[in-house]
Amino acid sequence: MPQRVTAMTSNSLFLVGGTGSLGQAIAKGLRSAEGFSAYVALVRPTSIDGIEALLLRGTGWTVVSVDFSDHAFLEVSLKGARTVVSTISGNDLVAVESAVIKAAKKNGATLFVPSQFGLDFRRWGNSFPLLAVKNAVLEVAKEINLPTLIVFTGMFSDFIFSFLVDLEESKARVIGDGSGKVSFTLRSDIGYVLAKALADPTYKKGGTLSMQGDTMSWRDALALLEKATGRDLALEYINPESALLLEKDLLQKGLDGELGLYYAAFGHHLLGEPQRGTNGGDTSAEAQTYGLTLESLETTLNRIYST
Repeated sequence: MPQRVTAMTSNSLFLVGGTGSLGQAIAKGLRSAEGFSAYVALVRPTSIDGIEALLLRGTGWTVVSVDFSDHAFLEVSLKGARTVVSTISGNDLVAVESAVIKAAKKNGATLFVPSQFGLDFRRWGNSFPLLAVKNAVLEVAKEINLPTLIVFTGMFSDFIFSFLVDLEESKARVIGDGSGKVSFTLRSDIGYVLAKALADPTYKKGGTLSMQGDTMSWRDALALLEKATGRDLALEYINPESALLLEKDLLQKGLDGELGLYYAAFGHHLLGEPQRGTNGGDTSAEAQTYGLTLESLETTLNRIYST
């Protein structure tokens, strides 16, 4: 049974999805946000006794168990919310975030940070289904007039290579010549920059926040990976238009039920769009740091992969 524990103030910061990989990564930095009277992480009942919830408590969050499908209970649980940050993912993202938005608004929340961390969709677009569903969340917030702060980070430097590169076989795919520039941000850095932004009057009524630890071409990023791992990667070069045809084929098979091919299509999408002229992966032009030093891609790769 979910715990009926709520914040006792109308000036609380809530984190939704704190037991997921992104939530765990940003929780410590986000907890450094100033100007809040309480810091509450809402987690599913199945996660309340897990190690991830324990780690959240260790970084200063009050952890509350919530069934997100119980909308009445969710509304009670969000009592006192001023700002709500979501880091959830998965097939129920739209349903959960929509419910959270509505419950937060009823409690007087003034800002929602959706789980949109990544590409700048203003320039990238959201034609790929994995990106398109997130637009539905923004529409819900717009309909009920809850301001949103959307965070653009480029690719996650501590995750993306395990997704796009076959490290076990030392093979990597390059679409075109791999010269399209992309930003890379360490997930744990996101929390610290976002914490600063929440105190910035610029974002009181929402907006977009960009950040980047590094920005470079995919080919240069692979060179840093080779240096960090001590391996020479076998590179497979694919023409951008041929890659697009392959992406569409993989996507259709993925939508027909082959989940692995769905994510393979998304990998082709991430690598191919910069080579077809899309620059929404480069967040450097508007990047904010608030004086913080964000970890470079080379440092991240050396820390993770050097032996």
